[in-house]
Amino acid sequence: MGVVYVLENEAYLSKEGGTLKVSRRAGREVLLQKPLIAVEEIVILGNAVVTPALLKHCAQEGVGIHYLSPTGTYYAGLTRTPSKNAPARVAQFKAYLEPTWKLALAQRFVLGKIRNGLVFLRRNGAEGWERLKEALLEAERAQDEEALRGAEGRAADLYFRAFAELLPEEFAFGERSRRPPRDPANSLLSLAYTLLAKECESALLVAGLDPYVGYLHEVRYGRPSLALDLMEEFRSVLADSVVLSLLNNRRVTLEDFDDSEGFPRLRKEAWPKFLRAWEERLNERVQHPLLRKRLAYREILLAQARILVKHLLGELPRYDPFAGRGGTCTWSSPTIPPMTVAGHGLPSCSRALAKGGSTPCLKPG
Repeated sequence: MGVVYVLENEAYLSKEGGTLKVSRRAGREVLLQKPLIAVEEIVILGNAVVTPALLKHCAQEGVGIHYLSPTGTYYAGLTRTPSKNAPARVAQFKAYLEPTWKLALAQRFVLGKIRNGLVFLRRNGAEGWERLKEALLEAERAQDEEALRGAEGRAADLYFRAFAELLPEEFAFGERSRRPPRDPANSLLSLAYTLLAKECESALLVAGLDPYVGYLHEVRYGRPSLALDLMEEFRSVLADSVVLSLLNNRRVTLEDFDDSEGFPRLRKEAWPKFLRAWEERLNERVQHPLLRKRLAYREILLAQARILVKHLLGELPRYDPFAGRGGTCTWSSPTIPPMTVAGHGLPSCSRALAKGGSTPCLKPG
């Protein structure tokens, strides 16, 4: 199973028999043909037409279709229908309505975020990582949501100050910025966080939970609060690690950004470099500390969603966030990750993405 990324702005996606066909609307030039049985998700950047037959197939088979802006902002998507695990969602709503339980879960997500961020900074030689210990203790002692969010905010400020020091000089920034991001590094971080949130939402749906009812992030109309909760423990492990690797290894440079709209955004020609690194990271296999077996990070996201379900149903006494482990970086992959890019005159199949060879990186978080 794999993810298909459509970069062509005027693409036409259709179903022909058991095949996904991506072509240009003008002239119907075929960009990609891929067996639908091998497609798990379709991510569309820009404007594209999806035929009713393909929409019906995706809805029936649980294939997600996600629309993102050229800057990586998530617009909308067709996701899987809720699983049959209704008891999990009932328990999820009960936990949300119980203030003590809600706070305890929010606290677990924050602790996972701060701990993994601290480990990430320490292992990459960042100065000031020790300061996050105080924020970690503050979060552990928090007695209400206000105190918890205060600890999280202070930890985030300390973290990004230290993270910026790890970047090449031309990519350094003073603070985290978004909507819009004020510099290329923040632009790349926002893009990575958008894709991470999408992955977390998919994992929660598969596990039987409602991604829109969370514990740390306030519930708002159209906001996938639980997906945002789950992604906290993976920000440094996945998103920040990919961004740091791309910039420090000069796989993405300042020339890969366009600021014609008043803020920097990744040029479409540079998207395959980012997406390749992202998919390689998601498909890297590491030891899961609780399950005690090696899983790809994409599988770990689902495993954490299912661990949350077990806690909500009373089968586990608490939710334990994923803890990034030590060790050397092993991003070099002997196989091509299950990813396909179509459009913008770029190679239309995953074979072309293998030309770059292995992916060097800093130590993962």
